[in-house]
Amino acid sequence: MKKNKMNVLILLFAFIASGSVYATDNSVTFRVENMTCGGCSGKIKKTVSAIDGVSGFEANLEKRVVTIAYDNQKVNFGQLKEAIAAIKYNAEDYDPNEVIARKVSFKANQIGCGGCVAKVKKNIGAEAGVIGVEVDLPTKEVKVEYDANKIASKEIQKDFQKFNYTVVRYWTSEKVKYAILKVELLNDPAEVEKNLAAEKGILDVSVNEKTKDIAIAYNATVIAEENLADSIKKYNLNLVAEN
Repeated sequence: MKKNKMNVLILLFAFIASGSVYATDNSVTFRVENMTCGGCSGKIKKTVSAIDGVSGFEANLEKRVVTIAYDNQKVNFGQLKEAIAAIKYNAEDYDPNEVIARKVSFKANQIGCGGCVAKVKKNIGAEAGVIGVEVDLPTKEVKVEYDANKIASKEIQKDFQKFNYTVVRYWTSEKVKYAILKVELLNDPAEVEKNLAAEKGILDVSVNEKTKDIAIAYNATVIAEENLADSIKKYNLNLVAEN
């Protein structure tokens, strides 16, 4: 009997030592629909991070949700919600199974005919989380409605590469122009995208490792098309000569 009691005590002390009995770490996720930019998420982060007991903060601008880690012995989710509301942001309960409908447009320069339109609709429309696809042939704009709880816009952008399209985000501004350049070799597509996206005037970049295409959306008032090649060569990439 004494041995059994001793074993129970040993297990109890082990649980206490591991923090299992008095665990206070919690996290809560709120949907903040009017959090539309990095400035918004920065304000919310600054506010909640100043609260005693908050230990972590993450924001997803596409879903427009924030996740906060906190010590429930010092603060509760209701107080966190009130703090966000105090700076004019609407924090609502988040349901990971709800549909968060978002829209995104891409410039697909490879579209040239009705068959291309049908291919894009069929392939992109079949991706899990995509709700609908519309294509404007004259402008080569592909409008995609999707559930941000199931797929991200960047994932959709990469899905075009499954049928050898390389696309970038689409802007209605006349200042924004588009180009596709081909290179001889691509060792690290993700690094190339990161480097080029940081170049002044470049708005979006997509690199296709299979086809060796680099699609670029750029502000023509900031960078000229002839200077795009110079930006690419800076990262030891050799352009394929045009025939």
